[in-house]
Amino acid sequence: MPHQLAANSIRTYRLAPEGFIAARNKSLGQRIGLFAGAVVFLLVLQYKQFGDSWQTGSIASVLPSLLVILFVLGAIAFGFKKGLKRNQESWDSYELVIGEDFLIRRIKDFPELEIQRHEVTAIKESSTGLRVETKLKGRAIGIASALVGYEDAKERLSRWGVPLQELRQGWITPTRWMWALPLIVIFLFACFYLAASSSVVVGTGVPLLVGLSWSLWFIRKNLQVPAHMKRWSLITVLPLLAIAAKLILSIINWR
Repeated sequence: MPHQLAANSIRTYRLAPEGFIAARNKSLGQRIGLFAGAVVFLLVLQYKQFGDSWQTGSIASVLPSLLVILFVLGAIAFGFKKGLKRNQESWDSYELVIGEDFLIRRIKDFPELEIQRHEVTAIKESSTGLRVETKLKGRAIGIASALVGYEDAKERLSRWGVPLQELRQGWITPTRWMWALPLIVIFLFACFYLAASSSVVVGTGVPLLVGLSWSLWFIRKNLQVPAHMKRWSLITVLPLLAIAAKLILSIINWR
């Protein structure tokens, strides 16, 4: 690192281990909400497709639907468990290095991010911590209030001559958005696949197609997204193709 600084001018900070419990519980609550929504969606979808067989009590006809539901739910549960493990590893490996004219964030499996002092355009503070921003969108470093030595890190950054701003959040906060977005997506998918009207299919399918396409592009282009997430994001291509196919058929056979 080409910084000629005295050893005591560089300080490394880490997250408090006990702070992970609160973060994990918040993430777990969001994932449980998503899991419950997925369960309801799968049950409604399978009942729509196999309702007649279910009503006749034919176990053989119900078995394929149950296997599909169990497989999907098992995959979701496995993903949640693996996601929690990665979150723990990211929390434990988090490092924030503050020097006289640079700021570095290191997290396992994430690209190292360094911001020079002259790049900083704003330092904002909210109830969750600080956010150091630059002119480039997405090139920012968040500093959680659970950081060991948070006040010291805040004081060191205040010497950079960038006024500390209060980050005002409207009624749509990142936490609320994390709760609402999965539910909105599940609702749109349910309407899209269960609808018989072409206008409903188009009205729900277009937002899904645009939203998933944008998400895929954002993940692939974002420098702060780890490589394994970029690889897994390619799975999004499958629902994109399915949505596009149903949209085309619905428009051709408009009713």
